[in-house]
Amino acid sequence: MDAGINPESRTLEITRTFKAPRALVFKVWTQPEHIARWWGCGAMVENKVTNDLRVGGGFRSDMTLEDGTHQVILGKYIEIDEPARLSFTWNWESGLLGTETVVTITLMDQGAETVMTMRHEIFDTADLCNAHNDGWTASLDRLADLLASGALA
Repeated sequence: MDAGINPESRTLEITRTFKAPRALVFKVWTQPEHIARWWGCGAMVENKVTNDLRVGGGFRSDMTLEDGTHQVILGKYIEIDEPARLSFTWNWESGLLGTETVVTITLMDQGAETVMTMRHEIFDTADLCNAHNDGWTASLDRLADLLASGALA
C-alpha cells in the first residue's frame, strides 16, 4: 500500500456530460438490466448484475472478459438520493485489485443534459487508481453510447 503517498494520487475523479435527462442517467446506474449493458472494462464481453437498491443493500457484478477470465465486483449501497447522488463500496472478490474503495456519483441537470461526476477513492496504490481509470473510461464510453442511442428513452 502507498499509504505515504498523497491520497489524491490514489483517488480517481471523472466528469462526463451525457445527452440524457438526470432521471435516466440515475436509472442506468441503478437498474441491473441497464448496468449490465455498459459497466465493465474494455475486455468485458458479458456482465450479470444483481442488486438490492437500498442503503445497506448489496450488488454483485459477474463479468466475463474476452479471454474467458471471470471477475466479480461486490459492494454495498451507502447513500441513495435519487436522482442526484449514489454512493457504494467497491470490492474485487478476488482481492487481487486492492482493498475496499468507495464510489460516489453526483448528477446535475444541465438543460437537456446531465453532468456526472464520479469519485472513486482511496486506492491502495496509484497504479491501481490508474488501472481503474482505464476500466471506468471504457465503461463510461459505453454508457454514453447507450444513452445517445435512444434505446432507453
